[in-house]
Amino acid sequence: MAAWAAVNLSRAAARCLLARDPGIREALLRAPPASQPEPPDWSLAWGRMLHVTAAVPAGHNKWSKVRHIKGPKDTERSRIFSKLSLSIRLAVKEGGPNPDLNSNLANILEVCRNKHMPKSTMEAALKMEKTKDIHLLYEGRGPGGSSLLIEALSNSGSKCHSDIKRILNKNGGMMAEGARHFFDKKGVIVVGVEDRAKKAMSLERALELAIEVGAEDVKETEDEEEKNIFKFICDASSLHQVRKKLDSLGLCCVSCTLEFIPNTKVQLADPDLEQAAHLIQALGNHDDVIHVYDNIE
Repeated sequence: MAAWAAVNLSRAAARCLLARDPGIREALLRAPPASQPEPPDWSLAWGRMLHVTAAVPAGHNKWSKVRHIKGPKDTERSRIFSKLSLSIRLAVKEGGPNPDLNSNLANILEVCRNKHMPKSTMEAALKMEKTKDIHLLYEGRGPGGSSLLIEALSNSGSKCHSDIKRILNKNGGMMAEGARHFFDKKGVIVVGVEDRAKKAMSLERALELAIEVGAEDVKETEDEEEKNIFKFICDASSLHQVRKKLDSLGLCCVSCTLEFIPNTKVQLADPDLEQAAHLIQALGNHDDVIHVYDNIE
């Protein structure tokens, strides 16, 4: 197992270098072929076990920049708290108001504390457990053939459906069955780039840890506040096990949730990227929408 991990890790590191420095790729292509026999093709096993999403360093891909259209700081902070309140209500609806007996709620409350959400706001969301909320998941198509999943919590399903349909149609999208097939529900553990000892973690180190803890994917990206983070993605059933292992290794886990992760991505032209960003922002601004998932590269 150790030898297998070492072989695959070296391949992953090579992929990162090739992606980040085209000159290395050209030099390798010009080099004469090696005399050693061709090694076994580990790529199929690697694809099933651990993927690496870091072809473009965090903060440098066009979609991450275009998508995060922000308003004033106070408005953005209020929007984040509003979405977290919805997440609290959904967690309570599905598992009850006691975080000791509801691990999903406990994880969301941890995110709220990390975001410095006022205690009074959290308590208000917890007290709304008796409201007749309906958990909704809408499938949509966005600009350029992109797929969208819109997760919402509402006390009026018909009104929410009408609102979401109107927003989609107004911004180059539409309701479309089948979008769910482009996403898998996965466990996602968000980790800061510094461990508890304030030591910065490189992508290569994140790869090593992913193998060690049993994660399927590592993504180097940014959060809503444009802070660099790593996302360790795993099977939904092993979410808490992977989280515990990362904690035991001294990493600073920011959140631990279930999310819809795209299994197929699409690349959009610049005009479609801009329109998709405005569409997702408009959907996210709806009071009932918890999260908008997309499969845009």
